[in-house]
Amino acid sequence: MFLLACFVAPNVLLLTASAFKSDAQVLTNELSTENYTFIFGRALYRQAIYRTFWIGASVGGLVVLLGYPVAFFLTRTSSKWKGWLIALMLAPLLASVVVRTYGWWVLLNREGAINGALLALHIIDEPLTMLPSSGAIIIGLTHALLPFGVLTIMGALAGLNPNVERAAMSLGASPARTFVEVTLPLSLAGVTAAFLLAFSLAISAYATPAILGGPATETLATLIYKFMVSLVDWSIGSALGTVLIAVSLVLLWLGTLLGAKRTA
Repeated sequence: MFLLACFVAPNVLLLTASAFKSDAQVLTNELSTENYTFIFGRALYRQAIYRTFWIGASVGGLVVLLGYPVAFFLTRTSSKWKGWLIALMLAPLLASVVVRTYGWWVLLNREGAINGALLALHIIDEPLTMLPSSGAIIIGLTHALLPFGVLTIMGALAGLNPNVERAAMSLGASPARTFVEVTLPLSLAGVTAAFLLAFSLAISAYATPAILGGPATETLATLIYKFMVSLVDWSIGSALGTVLIAVSLVLLWLGTLLGAKRTA
């Protein structure tokens, strides 16, 4: 009942609103595909859709690339500081994503610390323009979502039987070959889960794209907010939300399918 009330019903209402025409910011009873034609027929919105999923894929890839070594170390280390290291890795989650994003804004703007350091070292002659940009959004989201990826991969690595790796090395495999041919394949389900989790959260994020992006770097989340709140056009906003949810569900299904095959 909870899922029906809080998940199924709102999504059904969203899909329903996207299928009706809007007249003077009021939903009518006329079914139409005009909302989707409006979205996919304009380059601005097609680029926003492409940018959203490109940012999501980039963030997911970076979370996996940066998170796997950290997760591997935290899983295998026997240091007495292991608990503190895990707490340090989770520390960014104690601050609001808005606070962390504004921290990146302070670092990346033209008068920020990064430009100041580069100018002081005479690496550049004038400040770099890093905001607003898709790259800044990727950096902010990767920082915000990295702990989720590390925890997901740690769960996969913790479930591996260390005797399998020992057996490989006892048969002559080097540590590098053991990792590539034994450890990594057995942990791919966790890697896939970490990528999909980071991807899903990145494509639906609003605060980071709104702060580090701008009118030239719109994403689906910022467009949905604009149509729903600023323009009060629920038809177009619902259509954009439906596109976002549909793609997320397809990717989740594919990830689950790949994870099931890997487990088998």
